[in-house]
Amino acid sequence: MSVSNLPQVSLQHNERNEVRKSNQLIEARYRLTLGEQRLILHLCSLIHSSDKDFKSYEIRVKDFAKMFALEKRNNIYKAVENAAKELAGKRLDISRDGKEIYVSWLSYVEYVEGSGIVKVEFHRSLKPYLLQLQEYGNFTKYQVNHVVSFKSQYSIRLYELLKQKAFTAEKRKFSRCFEIESFRSILGIAVNEYEVFSNLRRKVIEPAIEEVSEYTDLEITDVHYGKTGRKVTDITFEVEIRQADEIQALQLEMEEEPSKEQPHPLVERLINLGFAVETAQRYKTKYGTKRIERNIAYTLAKQQEGAVKDIPAYLNMAIKEDMGGGWEVAKTKAVEEKTQQQTVSNQREKQAELAHLQKMAEMAGVPLETLLPKQPKGGN
Repeated sequence: MSVSNLPQVSLQHNERNEVRKSNQLIEARYRLTLGEQRLILHLCSLIHSSDKDFKSYEIRVKDFAKMFALEKRNNIYKAVENAAKELAGKRLDISRDGKEIYVSWLSYVEYVEGSGIVKVEFHRSLKPYLLQLQEYGNFTKYQVNHVVSFKSQYSIRLYELLKQKAFTAEKRKFSRCFEIESFRSILGIAVNEYEVFSNLRRKVIEPAIEEVSEYTDLEITDVHYGKTGRKVTDITFEVEIRQADEIQALQLEMEEEPSKEQPHPLVERLINLGFAVETAQRYKTKYGTKRIERNIAYTLAKQQEGAVKDIPAYLNMAIKEDMGGGWEVAKTKAVEEKTQQQTVSNQREKQAELAHLQKMAEMAGVPLETLLPKQPKGGN
């Protein structure tokens, strides 16, 4: 097909600079590099909700680099060209209901040397998964700016999978559980990759959790790993949806140059307790203020008991395992029990004193009221 015979060209982003994908596409099994995923995101943001057919989409490398803050990257033009070429040969697995369904990403790629423009077309088989989605429902949408800062290729997939569930959440909280093998399959991780779960957790899961919580409208507050025997068989993400004002504050924080002179008080406290600056900042984002504060209190309490010699190492373990969680509950319960015991003790003392006065009144042959302490009169 010659360039002149291609359908009309789309250059402008859609109404709200959004990505819209059917939920079948969200859960499809495929693996793309970070560069390839960014290219797909850029293309999705060029699709308008009213579009009934794909167009020939022009990717201006300059605009693409600006969107993902890659202006200073060397060979960005070649990188975009290579990503488009690779996508033309890659497919995704949307098999369901016993049917094996494989779809190609792109059907056409053209790069004119020196133009700074790559022309591409989505494969027509993707139409049900990217076009006219508002008519059918069962799709997920989100703003591109939530994912442009991701550095892990798995962060985008995790965010989309969680965002899919966010639309049915109640009270801005929800959880989503995956069987580990299904999770690996969706992310396109081969059987012989990250065979040891600790490697999968360290290389794939934890970086994605950190980036989703740091940059998006979703905060992963906790992760549970289910086991059968000693083998981890499932993973559950506990998620909170940030409110609009929280998102705005997060975006402003991302846009502002971080102040080296005035780190967050909690980050500064972790640094004073022996943490590296980068680790302190990462932990604040990953674990949240409340969890870190209670584990600092727990660690310092254990230090006073003589149980802690290396504070940074012990605190690191405490935060990761949330050892202060149960301790905080036990501490609160102990305070409540002590308060209750004090109340009971005070009541018994009053009863004993009253019984003594009653006996004294009987011996003196006077009314009990005459021996009771006089109550102060009200008024000025």
